[in-house]
Amino acid sequence: MRIGASSACFYPEFTETGVERLQKIGIAYVELFMNTFQELDLQYRARLKQQLDAAGTQVLSFHPFTSAMESFFFSSAYERRLSDGIELYRRLFDCAAELGAKIFILHGDYKGTPFPFEGYCENFARLFSIAREYGLTLCQENVSRCRCGVAENVRRMRQLLGDEVRFVLDLKQAVRGGERIEEMLEAMGPSLAHLHLSDHTESCNCLPPGKGDFDFPAFFDQLRKMGYQGDAVVELYRDNFGSAQEIADAVGFLHCAQGE
Repeated sequence: MRIGASSACFYPEFTETGVERLQKIGIAYVELFMNTFQELDLQYRARLKQQLDAAGTQVLSFHPFTSAMESFFFSSAYERRLSDGIELYRRLFDCAAELGAKIFILHGDYKGTPFPFEGYCENFARLFSIAREYGLTLCQENVSRCRCGVAENVRRMRQLLGDEVRFVLDLKQAVRGGERIEEMLEAMGPSLAHLHLSDHTESCNCLPPGKGDFDFPAFFDQLRKMGYQGDAVVELYRDNFGSAQEIADAVGFLHCAQGE
């Protein structure tokens, strides 16, 4: 398993600055969290790709800044709105593919929206197929404020879509949502394609791996039993760690925890 870190760890620093800070501590694999339409500009993308290539940095996953818009676009029966959302995400898919990502992450439908969950799943499948045109795997994340922050809905989505859905498991989001990580992992099953890793204690739901109470060796053992073949990134919030070196230490800890 390749293990990297997300540029989002350094938000609100610019994306390229976050990447640079990861490069300086020897992180070879990154998640790109793009934060604005300006960062979809062709000239910006070219500069960022040059920065990545110069250091031999590989992009594992791509997280768009448009997550808050996904209910608006994809939990809607208004066909023009859905069409606009698809065109926007084609632009995002193109950017992700150019920068070398293989995983594209979606937050999706918010809890409490009146749109039928089955309808959202149909729209996800449509977007999943389009992402494949760009060489990308679209992954539904278990975000606590969204419908798929609940293991029951993850299981239901998998039942509805079969091979037209993949998931990213975010540990801190499972903890925030009051979900058991083991149950969320079981719900995603063989459709699990990517990991967002963090640690936690009873008093803090997001810490660098190795700084909390989570049993990572047991977690990695469960992944091996499932036949998991994907990658992972450390994704933290800026106020949950001090120096950049803590991220490098966390990646090193995770390699040890999985028996490397």
